[in-house]
Amino acid sequence: MIDTPPRAFVVEGHYPAVLRLLGKAAPGRCLDVPAGQGAFALELLKHGQTDIDCLDITDEGFCVPEARFAKYNANDPLPFADATFDYVFSIEGIEHFDSPFTFVMELCRVLKPGGRLFITTPNTFSVDARVKYLLSGYFPRFRPLMEEPHRLLADGDIRDTHVAPIYFWQLNYFLLRCGLKIGSITSNARLRKPRLLQRIAERCVAALIRLNSRRRKLPDPGITSDDVLFGDCIVIEAIKA
Repeated sequence: MIDTPPRAFVVEGHYPAVLRLLGKAAPGRCLDVPAGQGAFALELLKHGQTDIDCLDITDEGFCVPEARFAKYNANDPLPFADATFDYVFSIEGIEHFDSPFTFVMELCRVLKPGGRLFITTPNTFSVDARVKYLLSGYFPRFRPLMEEPHRLLADGDIRDTHVAPIYFWQLNYFLLRCGLKIGSITSNARLRKPRLLQRIAERCVAALIRLNSRRRKLPDPGITSDDVLFGDCIVIEAIKA
């Protein structure tokens, strides 16, 4: 029994969104990286998965004895053989890495053929993110990178340091390079502006994005859906051929 539940380093809605995509998956070997204190591993256990490996750069507070844990810097190649896991999860992790796509390729390497990879990260394709970047030069959840880089360096806690906003098409490219194809895209939650005029303006921008996408016949695996255009953090499932 766990006396004190592990702290979740994500906002509400992340874990349910990932577990909805996972669905009633058969039991398999799971990797959770970065795992934090084990909050998502605990949710996986409740979901019926019992064979779970967890990695994090710090072992502070990890408290899920049913899962295997190792303190490990995932900037380095992951300490597992190729094709080890049926399911790989990285919840709000890749935006913390100096080389996020090297990390993604490692996640793909340790995934079995037919396995499923789940990645969540702050959404840079939402209307809100596009407008913020256009007007102010930063994406949501990355403002400290612009305003307080010296504080981020001084704190030294990688969990609080968002340094790599993820561009969807670049992520898609690296997944394809590793033999994975995106199957589902959703979000943890849809954001709602407090003022009516702001909501109307966002809907107008979303309509323009969709119209431009259709006119130019741009590929759209789900990135013009309401979940992405109005979503807080993006949740992606990819499947290895």
